[in-house]
Order: sequence, then C-alpha cells, then structure tokens
Amino acid sequence: MKKTVLLIIFTLGFACNSPYSLNKFKKVLNIAKLQAPTSHYDPLYSTKYGKFKDFCNKYFYLQDNKYMTFFMCGKKDRSELRFKDDWKVSDKNTKILEAEVKLFPLNEKREFTFLQIHADDTLKNKPIINKPLLRIVWYKELHNKYNHLWAVIRTCDNSYVMCYEKDDLGEMPKDFFDVKIKVQNSNLKIWLNNKLKINKNISYWNRFYNYFKAGVYLQDDGCAKVLFNKLNIKEN
Repeated sequence: MKKTVLLIIFTLGFACNSPYSLNKFKKVLNIAKLQAPTSHYDPLYSTKYGKFKDFCNKYFYLQDNKYMTFFMCGKKDRSELRFKDDWKVSDKNTKILEAEVKLFPLNEKREFTFLQIHADDTLKNKPIINKPLLRIVWYKELHNKYNHLWAVIRTCDNSYVMCYEKDDLGEMPKDFFDVKIKVQNSNLKIWLNNKLKINKNISYWNRFYNYFKAGVYLQDDGCAKVLFNKLNIKEN
C-alpha cells in the first residue's frame, strides 16, 4: 500500500490510513492541527497546522476508507482539530462550520464534546479568556433526558463565573446527522438536520477572538468515538 495512505506506528503495533488521503478532507485539514491526547503538543499523537499527509494514529485515522475518525479514552483527554483562523463573533463576514457526523459514546460515563467555538487565550495585547463560547455535547443523562445532544453556551465574559445555558438539541440520532454552526454580527445559529435549533445574540462575547474545534473531548471517564463523513469550514 502506498505510503501516502498508510502509516505504521511500530512501537504501538498499530496500522492506519490517513484521512488526508481523501480529497474531501484535504481542504479542512490544511487549516487545522491535531491536539491529542491533551492540548499540549505531543509528537507521537499530535501534528502541526497542515501537516496531515501520511499522518494517522490510534486517536485519528480513516475508518472504512470513508470516515475521518477521532477516538479517545480518559477524563479531560481529547483528539481534536483546532482550526487556524481566529475571528470575532461581531465580524460582518459569516463564519460557518458544517459537519456530517456519527457518534459512538461507547462507555463514556457522563458527557463528551464533539464541536466547539473556543476563545483564543494565546494572543498578546488582546483580551483573552480560556473558555469555550460553545460546546456541542452528548450527555448520557441531563435533566431526566437520556442520550440527548445539547448546546452548552457560555452566557457571560467573566472567567470566574459559572454562566452557562444548556439547550436541548434532541435525542442523539442513531446514524449520521448534519450540524451547521453559523456566526455573524454577534449572532449564533445552530441547525441540526436542517432544523434551526439555536438563534442567540452573543454580543457579550464581542471582544474575544475565537476558533472552531472538531473531534472528541471527554468530560469524564470512559471512551468515545466520532466519525465525520463531511467537515467544512467556510467564510462568506
């Protein structure tokens, strides 16, 4: 098999195909880096921006020659793409993330995140907050609802205050489903299978720079896997 589609990690005895081998993922991977199993760079499992050619491992691989797959076990661990471009929610240009995704909670005890809008806390001479504005989450149980998807939205810009709303997006579909996140002029919209679920003013977040994330990030013990059939970042 060609080297461009196969990488063997000899020390782990793990063989895998690279998602970059499929044209449908090249554009989005060219503007992303992988963070695994933590946010700190790990040369065994992470890769830098746009360096996905021949890259895969047990946390990030191509499944069935179709699906970009993220797998992780362990509380607070993750396998996530962090997208390069920063933007403000107040921008006039529309920021869009579109995904066709399937979730496998496996034995995750409580919840995991698969899509995010996160504030950039690395900028110099800029207002920063190390918090996500948005997490789209699978919860095992929340408010007596089981196996549902939720939009967890931060509702203030103070990092010392617990200020979240949790909006029910409905029961997790058994198969692939579509998610669309759109941000423009301090407004957040979220669609699930083409149905508008969230339409919210987020002007309280105007001073921060943000980026999209996609993958799997565990909030508790256990394991989870996420498959993407499509993943796109757009600006209009």
